[in-house]
Amino acid sequence: MITRQEKALWAAVIILAAGVLFMGSLIVIRGLKPAGSVHESEEEQRGLDAVASFDGQIITEDEWVKELKRARGHEVLLQMLNQKAVSTEAKALQIQVTPEEIAEKIHEDASGYESENAYYQAMLVQLGMTSEDVRAEAAYQLTLEKIAIINIHINDDEVDRYIDQHKEEFEPKRQYELAWIKLKSRKEANRTLDRLEQGEDFGNLAGELSLDKYTRMQGGRLGMIEEDDPFVPGDLLSAAKDLEAGDIAGPIELKDDGYAVMRVIDIVKTGERSSGEIRASVRKQLALNEAVPLTQLEASLRDKYGAKLITKPTPEQGAK
Repeated sequence: MITRQEKALWAAVIILAAGVLFMGSLIVIRGLKPAGSVHESEEEQRGLDAVASFDGQIITEDEWVKELKRARGHEVLLQMLNQKAVSTEAKALQIQVTPEEIAEKIHEDASGYESENAYYQAMLVQLGMTSEDVRAEAAYQLTLEKIAIINIHINDDEVDRYIDQHKEEFEPKRQYELAWIKLKSRKEANRTLDRLEQGEDFGNLAGELSLDKYTRMQGGRLGMIEEDDPFVPGDLLSAAKDLEAGDIAGPIELKDDGYAVMRVIDIVKTGERSSGEIRASVRKQLALNEAVPLTQLEASLRDKYGAKLITKPTPEQGAK
């Protein structure tokens, strides 16, 4: 079974690909007109829908759509066929995805973000996907997975064996909201601790003293961090494990260079699940491990329902 972080990374990859395909499909399904020449003057193209201009030259919506079709049209059409094939198969097998399942998947996909709202905002800014688009993509993935494992049976012994061998995966995780002041020497760190004991504000001292240019103007805040975050100095996370919310610790020697004074702002436990939820998750993942790859399943469903592309891919698309 893949780790929680790997799940988040795979989810990001899946959503990124889906976002590209989704944006292309929105354009492909519009009524398309023959594209004009990009070299036509603004006067010659008067009356056409302009989406951009450069040095008096207009780029029309038709030209924009033509370029999108050339670059991504083949993939978008395949995804549109996939959605129809998966929907048809789900109806035939009486497979449904509940709103609760969609919410749970989105919660898992958002685990690498500060909150679900931050996740939705990232999808909107980076991919142009609204919250409705994100939910629709989650529903599609869940439906495809249910089709893939419908005839795969995982017995209780297999589930018990996996849980017994991977207990650490199911332990509640901690998230720390941290702030730090990075300093050059132990002596400077001790002086900073003295000033904190005298009542000076941690954020102000971070802005004045910290060598970390990325956090010092935010009062040294590192944000909410998982206990095994690979992008945060391990020395800080090791020290945080023995602290409570509100504690200040230091000097902490950093392996890369220098010392740190750290403040624990808050501690949150995440990933607490019931025994039933854990067993259901393990059973599903073990079944998916035995199932055909989902891309192969999509192809087989397209064949089953006679889906085919009428338009021909460009040489560049055919080579992919």
